[in-house]
Amino acid sequence: METTQLATMDADERMTSLQIAEITGKPHADVMKAIRKMEPAWVKVNEGKFSLVEYKDKKGESRPCYSLTKEECLYIATKFNDEARAKLVKRWQELEMKHRASLPTTYLEALKSLVASEEQKERLAIENKKQQEQIATISSVNAELGNRITEMLPKVNYYDRILQSRETVTMTQIAQDYGMSAKKMNAILRDMKVQRKVGDQWILYAPYQPCGYVQSKSVQITRSDGREDTIFNTEWTTKGRIFLYALLKKNGIVPLIEK
Repeated sequence: METTQLATMDADERMTSLQIAEITGKPHADVMKAIRKMEPAWVKVNEGKFSLVEYKDKKGESRPCYSLTKEECLYIATKFNDEARAKLVKRWQELEMKHRASLPTTYLEALKSLVASEEQKERLAIENKKQQEQIATISSVNAELGNRITEMLPKVNYYDRILQSRETVTMTQIAQDYGMSAKKMNAILRDMKVQRKVGDQWILYAPYQPCGYVQSKSVQITRSDGREDTIFNTEWTTKGRIFLYALLKKNGIVPLIEK
C-alpha cells in the first residue's frame, strides 16, 4: 500500500482514497474498487460523480485516487466492516474538532482574525497591482522593441543583401537599389568628394584608395572604327557598398527598400 500523511481537513473538507486506506488499514486498491463499485448508485441519487485526482507513487509516477467529501466517505464506509467504519467516523470527528478549535471563540479573536484577513487581502491586492504594472511595463517595452525591429528590418535586409554578395558590383547595380541612374549616383559621389573621373574611369580620392572599397576590372570592347580595345571599370566590393550605404544614409539618401 502507498503511504501518505494522515488525513487533515482541507478548506473544502475532503479526504483522499489514499488517506481512507491508511486510516482503515485497507489496501488502496481495495478502497478504489469499493468506490468504483458504489459510484453508480451515488450518481443516480446525487447526479454527480466522485472527484478523481492523481498522486505520485514511490517511483514518482502518477496514479489515480479519489478525493471525497465527508458525506461521500461515510457512504463508502458502509461497505467496510464495523471496525474500519468506526475508525473512519472517529477520524472525521477528530478533524472537525480540530477545525472548530482553530476558529475564533471570542468577539476579540474574531475581530483580530477579520483584520488579519483584510490585511492579507490588501497585501495581495498591492502585490497584484505591482505585478500588473510590471506586466504593463514589460508589454510597453516589448511593443517598443517590436517597433524598433520593424523599423530596422529594411536596414537589416539591405545589409543582408550586401553581405550575402561575394562579388563586386557595378555602379549601375548599386544605383538601381536607390532608384536612380549610375550617372546620377556617380555625380552625387563626385560632389561628396568620394570619387573623380579620370578619362573614362571613376577613381576614388586619395583618402579612400587604400580602404579596399573598389576594384578595377578590365573589359574588352570594340571601338566604332572596328579596333579592339581594353577599358577599366570601377566595381564596388562588399566593404565599399557598406561604406556607401552609411555615407548616403547620413546625407538622407536611402535605398528603395528602406523607404
